[in-house]
Amino acid sequence: MPSREVAEQWSAARPSLAAAVPQPRVEATQSNTALALVWAGIASTLHRVQRGEGALPAVNLSLVALLGSGQPSPLASILISGLAIGLMYAVNDLIDAPTDSNNPKKDLALVSTYLAHARVASVALVVLHLAAVGWALLALGPRAAAAVAGVMVVNLVYSTALKGVPVIDVVWCGLWGALYAAIVEPAPGLLLLVGLMTAVCHLYQALDDRASDAANAITTTAVRSPTLSRNVLAALSSLLFLALYPTLGLVWALTAFTPLAIYFACDRPHVAWLLTKAYFGVMWLSVLGIARAAD
Repeated sequence: MPSREVAEQWSAARPSLAAAVPQPRVEATQSNTALALVWAGIASTLHRVQRGEGALPAVNLSLVALLGSGQPSPLASILISGLAIGLMYAVNDLIDAPTDSNNPKKDLALVSTYLAHARVASVALVVLHLAAVGWALLALGPRAAAAVAGVMVVNLVYSTALKGVPVIDVVWCGLWGALYAAIVEPAPGLLLLVGLMTAVCHLYQALDDRASDAANAITTTAVRSPTLSRNVLAALSSLLFLALYPTLGLVWALTAFTPLAIYFACDRPHVAWLLTKAYFGVMWLSVLGIARAAD
C-alpha cells in the first residue's frame, strides 16, 4: 500500500512538474535568438568583405591617419566608423531579406536568420543606432554625431525607398559615402571625392546585381538601361575630373575617366568594379599625400 500511495502521489505531481518545463525552453529560445542575431550582424559585414567591399572603413582609417593628433580621439573615430558601417550593413540585409532569398549571390543562411527574427532584429538595430550616435556625441562631439545620425538616415531611406529609383539611387549612395567620411573629416573637398568614388562603385555593384534586381522588380540605374548607366558613369567621371583638377593638375586629373574606360574595356561588372577600386586606391592615397605635404 505505501508504494501504491507513493505512485498515486507521483502521478498527481507530474502535471505540475511538466508545467515547470517550458520556462527554461523560453530562456533557451531567447538566448538562441540573441546568438543568431549577433552572428547575423557580424556575417553582414564579413560577407561584404569576402565580396571585395569594405572600402569606406579603409577611407576613414586613412583619414584618421592623415589627421593624426588633430582630432578628439583617433581610436574612437575608428571604432565608431566600424560600428556604424556594420549596423548599416545589417539594416540593408534585414530590409532586403525577402528579395535576397531569390539571389544566389547572397548568404542564404544569413537571409533566413533575418527573416526568422525580423521583429527582434529591428528593435535591436534601433537601439544600437541610438547608442552609436550617443557614443559619437560623447567621444567625438556634435559634428561627428550628426554625421553618424545623417549617414544612418540616408542608409535607411535608400534601402526603403530609393534603391529602385534610377539615377537617384547612385547619387544617394554618393551622399551616403560622403556622410560616412564626415564622421572623421569635415573638409568639403575630400568629402566630395569620397562621395564620387562611392557613387561610381555603387553603380558597378548595381551592374553586377542587374539580373537579380530585375527579377525582383527593383529598377536600379543598371536595370533601367545600359545607356543610362554609361551616361551616369560619364557624368560622375567628369565631376571627379573637376574635383581632382585643383589638386593633381590637368594630366593626372584626366585619370578620373579611368572608370569610364574600364566600363568599355571590361564586360564583367565585378571585375570592372575591382579594377576601378584599385584605381581609386592609388588616386586617394595620392590626394592624401599631397594634403599631408601641404600641412
